[in-house]
Amino acid sequence: MKKLITILIIIISFSACTKRDNRKVVNDVDNKTETKNDIKTVTIADLPIHIDSTDVMIHPIGSYVLSRNKSEYSEYGSYRSDSYSEMNGVSNSHGDRITGDISNLKFQNINSNKLNSLTNRTLSIRSILFLRNIYKTTGNDYLLYDVIDKDTNADGEYNFKDIKTLYISNLDGSSFRKLSPNLQDMVNWKIILEANTLFFKSIEDSDNNGKFNKKDQMHYFYLNLNDDTSKVVEYYPI
Repeated sequence: MKKLITILIIIISFSACTKRDNRKVVNDVDNKTETKNDIKTVTIADLPIHIDSTDVMIHPIGSYVLSRNKSEYSEYGSYRSDSYSEMNGVSNSHGDRITGDISNLKFQNINSNKLNSLTNRTLSIRSILFLRNIYKTTGNDYLLYDVIDKDTNADGEYNFKDIKTLYISNLDGSSFRKLSPNLQDMVNWKIILEANTLFFKSIEDSDNNGKFNKKDQMHYFYLNLNDDTSKVVEYYPI
């Protein structure tokens, strides 16, 4: 029995020691040519989401992956989706938060038919949050974004294996800008309402081994949300 327990402990310990963070950084990713996987997609837009108590509507835009099947090789040479119902949406909204795998946003004033794009870049936007409490106290209307903006592991895709970054914009999509430094993985963020300040931290692959671990350097930043022209400041709590 003791031998069995000892073996189980060794197996569990080995599993814990060999667990890896799937995210990695190819250090010269900027000099690599991105090769997209042979996957066909169709771009779709969700019906607009109205941000409560404002005059702004947001249209999330994303891509639906078309599955390969026998029709790919038929005389029509076309792809067919598994289920049309799955194409109904690329995002979900919960109060002031929008989540999904979103490639772009279009913004519309409720009194206009004009649509304005957030960006023309290739992005994967994972979540958007309207900072309502900041809006109530300062009048500044911000959206905060969790974004994957670079194929940092050079696998040809923008997904959870790539570095997360933090972006901010005004509620109408204007002044869209990146807050976290390039090639640093955004760990988490927090808003202190009493100071109207956004704090966040990110980790740098400081040993240049292409992976994030406890030996890498953590960086700390804050952004004053009282002024929409303020810049990110790095601070040093340790």
